[in-house]
Amino acid sequence: MLNIQSTIRNLLDKFSADNENFSWEMSCAYSDAMGTTINQITIFHRDSKTIIGIFTYHVETGNVLCCMYDKLTKTPTEGIVDMLLDMMNYEKSNERN
Repeated sequence: MLNIQSTIRNLLDKFSADNENFSWEMSCAYSDAMGTTINQITIFHRDSKTIIGIFTYHVETGNVLCCMYDKLTKTPTEGIVDMLLDMMNYEKSNERN
């Protein structure tokens, strides 16, 4: 679990470095203290704080529960690392900055 969390943070840091106008926050959206934890990643514009996208995922499995990021869609078993890579590639091809 720690390894995937480190990977997620590294990808988000890389994304912010490549897209200087974007920033991110990650928070625990839910935990039942019995092994189910859901984190939420919010991508936002650094200056205006406008929310650009939100991802929620199970920390234990890495499976994405919700993706609200422009035209990106997820498959039922999409992992958060794959989803973040898709987001990075999407921004490279659309140059929204």
